[in-house]
Amino acid sequence: ILPRRRPEAVADGVAIVGQREVRPTGVVLARAVRVADGCAFDPPRCRLEPRDVVFCRSGVGALGRRRFTVFDEPVRATVSCFVDILRLRGLNPYYAVTFLRSRPGWEQIAQRTSGVGTPNLSFAQIRSLAIPLLPSAEQDAVEVAWGEVRRVHRAGDLASAEALLDALVARLERRLGEGCSAEGS
Repeated sequence: ILPRRRPEAVADGVAIVGQREVRPTGVVLARAVRVADGCAFDPPRCRLEPRDVVFCRSGVGALGRRRFTVFDEPVRATVSCFVDILRLRGLNPYYAVTFLRSRPGWEQIAQRTSGVGTPNLSFAQIRSLAIPLLPSAEQDAVEVAWGEVRRVHRAGDLASAEALLDALVARLERRLGEGCSAEGS
């Protein structure tokens, strides 16, 4: 957070992924501000890597709209404040964000949300979310199903992409209703 400072935009720089760029089905970088590589708005700890989960952790318009997704853009990007990076080990990121969007995942988020007026999650609260551990093949199948979600997202039809994601979430909820073991993320 750099109070009273605005990023100096450059033509071909590092895209800043803020809350407005994050959608449930991917990031939208068309209006993202781009900054010089390594400037104060691009600290190394904030640089995105492929398969990172970008998680909007504050606000009704971002957290309240379940704006978290997997970053898979072939661009240099960094996150702004109120967007956290989750690097998962041993858990498919596409499966994780699909679960968090589901009824049992969202209930955990809602229980941990704090704030008077503006909902907020701390990073510790995000880390405490428990995600059921499905076999790797099933987690990977969720990622394969995301292929169509991503295709429609990239075509610019965000509403249809979100509808496809919601259908995928419903299938996962049915599968989880069959029973599986819970593990922390």
